[in-house]
Amino acid sequence: MQKSFNIYLVVAAFATLAFTQSCVEAEDLVTPNVASPVLVLLNGTSFSASSSVTVGSKFLELDKTNILDHTKGIDSIPVPNLNIAVFINNTNEVAKLTTDSDGSAALVVSWADLGLADAKPGNQVRLEFAGTYKNVPFRKYHTVRVN
Repeated sequence: MQKSFNIYLVVAAFATLAFTQSCVEAEDLVTPNVASPVLVLLNGTSFSASSSVTVGSKFLELDKTNILDHTKGIDSIPVPNLNIAVFINNTNEVAKLTTDSDGSAALVVSWADLGLADAKPGNQVRLEFAGTYKNVPFRKYHTVRVN
């Protein structure tokens, strides 16, 4: 009887220890997650090997003032004069863009500028459009392919 009581006591002690240690509150996320300050719309994904790569972009700020009013909703406001850097491989800058009054900017580069001197069908390159708006950095990825 004493032996089974000791076993129950040890199991209860481990269970109590496990429950009290599993409820530790996390202070911060490992990587801070911040919503993008702008909506980035990109178009143009597939191009022939002999043509240039042309990716259109539009940058909009979302005004959520009327989000609860179903008759008005969210308003999209173009972001003019926004400086955008376009990268490949995270660090190689291939272009600098500035948005116009409509919040639009066009990237026009050759395949060689993107690191494909001999572009062949099936090759692809991941572009990164990066900038800062209202002191919040953002980055949008976009893949272009050779037809």
